[in-house]
Amino acid sequence: MKTLFLILTSCLLISCGSSQNLEVSTEKSKALDELVAQKKLEIISDWAAPLATSSLNALSNSGLFPAGSTTNNINLIGNFNHFRILGDSISVYLPYYGERRISAGFNNRNNNIEFDGVPEDIKVTYDEKKQRYLMKFGIRNATEWLRVSVTLYPNLRSDIMIQSNHRTSIRYRGKVLKLEEKNNTAVSNN
Repeated sequence: MKTLFLILTSCLLISCGSSQNLEVSTEKSKALDELVAQKKLEIISDWAAPLATSSLNALSNSGLFPAGSTTNNINLIGNFNHFRILGDSISVYLPYYGERRISAGFNNRNNNIEFDGVPEDIKVTYDEKKQRYLMKFGIRNATEWLRVSVTLYPNLRSDIMIQSNHRTSIRYRGKVLKLEEKNNTAVSNN
């Protein structure tokens, strides 16, 4: 009986270990490959994950965040945002939650992360083992320099990490959609 149990346990462990190396090609994975190759995609973020600080804790405790949100996980569903890639250009409009470390001046009333143009130092890599794309680049606006890292997963989900020389870092999680060139609007891949 012990021998049978040992054999079954060994088989189970071996089969679980070998399943990690299997690469499954799905329709969504192929769709992602196509979107990246065509450079026509949009990311709509569902969640923002700012660096939790004492100031954000105070805001969270006062009830100013959307329902279902915590200090380091803010619900963006229903809030306008986008991260579009069309050819070599990108368009970014993301709400920012966090602290400014360096002032942007008195005339700057907008705290969002916004950019329209061609980013600098673009590097796109594909991790074959994990079947995901990693895009890294820099964007510069009138007051700050931002380092952006975008991870695109085969299930058409995304992770955007933004680091600034003026603000605390923030991460956004969302979904990847096809971008129509005519009107720059996203259409669902479902």
